Amino acid sequence: MERHARTFEAIRPEVLGRLLDVRGSIDHTLSGVPSQVIRQEFDAVLDRMQTYLADGDAGRYQSFAVRWVAFRLGEGFSPENLIHSVVALGDVVLEVARRRLPDGPDTADFAREVARMNFVAARLIVDTLAEELESMSRSARRGG
Repeated sequence: MERHARTFEAIRPEVLGRLLDVRGSIDHTLSGVPSQVIRQEFDAVLDRMQTYLADGDAGRYQSFAVRWVAFRLGEGFSPENLIHSVVALGDVVLEVARRRLPDGPDTADFAREVARMNFVAARLIVDTLAEELESMSRSARRGG
């Protein structure tokens, strides 16, 4: 897995640049965020992605996902936008990898691992949102 993290590190600056370019299509609310602020947010997500590619620790990835979801929901993002955003982030990594890395089995293996990571992230977001919805439903039933 460490080699995937090294590959990710090699393309990361281009991934970050691409994310900044397409941030409005990831979520329209991101287009109004100043570049320096969104750069820091994207960089934090890329840090987490790179760490996951290095260690494969789904538990740490999940704790990041829970915090990320809470933060985004607090900013007014819709659940649908959260799922779309996390998938779009992974898609940008794959897009840059296909453009920048040479064809071959190592690149194909990297792309599969990024796709798997993207699936894990989307699943964690869905699970986190489901838990949040269940908690809100329980609270509503108690209050009503």
